Amino acid sequence: MKYIRHCLTLVLAVVFTVSTFAGNDITEKKYKQIEDNLLKGIQTENLGLQISCAYFLGEMKSERAIIPLLRMLKSGETEEERIIAALSLSKINSERGMFAIKQKIKFDDSERVQRLCELFYSKHIENQLNGNVIVEPVRTVNLDMEYNGIKLEQFARK
Repeated sequence: MKYIRHCLTLVLAVVFTVSTFAGNDITEKKYKQIEDNLLKGIQTENLGLQISCAYFLGEMKSERAIIPLLRMLKSGETEEERIIAALSLSKINSERGMFAIKQKIKFDDSERVQRLCELFYSKHIENQLNGNVIVEPVRTVNLDMEYNGIKLEQFARK
């Protein structure tokens, strides 16, 4: 019965999080509430719930999740825990997280974890070298600028 309750909790947490992200109208309050729930889920003893919560915290790029994810990366009993923690930390892209991933390449007991951490870290280095920076689109709606008779506001994302 306890197992079924944990599985149901996992499914509800994932569905709630995905459905909330699907609607682009996320207020700061909703975001914090989702983040709080995922941070609680990562602390449970239910492995599936931990892994799902860790994944979504990485998708959210939650700065508050760095310490719990570092803990999961360091002392996770299964390969899956350590791999998802490394993946999420690489998505958050903090210096501490990337350093921990780099250390796992050398010192983890599992060759699989080492190999995937190396992949995550290599991608991080590649992005730094290529200067891959995500730039938000600039709104030009209020600017009265033209080029060859075409107003720039026509090209702005609304």
